[in-house]
Amino acid sequence: MRYLNIGALCLVNLMWAAQYPAYKIASDHIDAAALNFWTLLIAALLLAPFLLRKRLKMPGRKNSVGRTLLQFTLLAVLGILPPSVMMAWGISHSTASNAAILSLTIPVLMVVMAFFLLGERLTWIRIVSLALALAGVILISRSDLAGGSFRMTLILGNCVIFVAGMGSAFYNVFSKDLLARFTELEVLVYGYIIATICCAILSMAFDARPFYDFREYTVAAWLSLLVLGGFSWGLAMILWMWVLKRLAVGQVSASIYLLSFFGVILSAITLHEKLHGLQIAGGVLVITGTFLTSEYEARRLARQSAAPKATVHDVRC
Repeated sequence: MRYLNIGALCLVNLMWAAQYPAYKIASDHIDAAALNFWTLLIAALLLAPFLLRKRLKMPGRKNSVGRTLLQFTLLAVLGILPPSVMMAWGISHSTASNAAILSLTIPVLMVVMAFFLLGERLTWIRIVSLALALAGVILISRSDLAGGSFRMTLILGNCVIFVAGMGSAFYNVFSKDLLARFTELEVLVYGYIIATICCAILSMAFDARPFYDFREYTVAAWLSLLVLGGFSWGLAMILWMWVLKRLAVGQVSASIYLLSFFGVILSAITLHEKLHGLQIAGGVLVITGTFLTSEYEARRLARQSAAPKATVHDVRC
């Protein structure tokens, strides 16, 4: 079963990597808030029928409406809007290279947030796995690192990109907590609905062309929105929530570095960019870090399950 988890993480990051060419194409025709309005709306509409079907089969649960609304508003405002709208704005005021560099902080931020918000232990194997994955992604992104610029004129854009990365980390960690009380589909759809409303408000307030002015969207732009809503924010997120519910945040954090590896591969395929040996070696390190933490944690949990109940508390990481 642990190999199924690793395979799911690889597939998730592959579908996430598809957002790079999709965002590039769509952003040429659609403003940031409107782009994310349509992306999240498509994802919510795609997942809603499955949620309704599941709710019909589920017994009634007693959840405070006020508390539920507050929790999912926090998830949308602090966890969805930053990595979507703020990331797009930050890149437009900085550089893609800087965004690639600053995104390396997301898995580390996830581990730190999980330590404080969820009480997860910071074990040595998780630290080693993160270090291996980070070394791998540095090899993959060496051209971005070389082209990175942190001049004062770009400082605002860089700060917004970093905050967007914090939003991604918060979404993953806070979702882990919500998954103890809600299903994967509920976490996704409820968060998307609130975030879609927020994007609509932002689009009407700040976009040159609000979300309802879609007459000039090209076929390529609509196809990109379908890729973003259907795969990156749709199917990929279902798989991600499924794995996140089964594993600790510290276990899956290193796998996010696979995003850079698959991004390079997709760029080589779709944009005919050359794939270098160091990038392949970096990908191997990322996969090794992901496998190491998943395999070790799975074996540790298996030993705990097999241990006599009287001695379970004596098991150490």
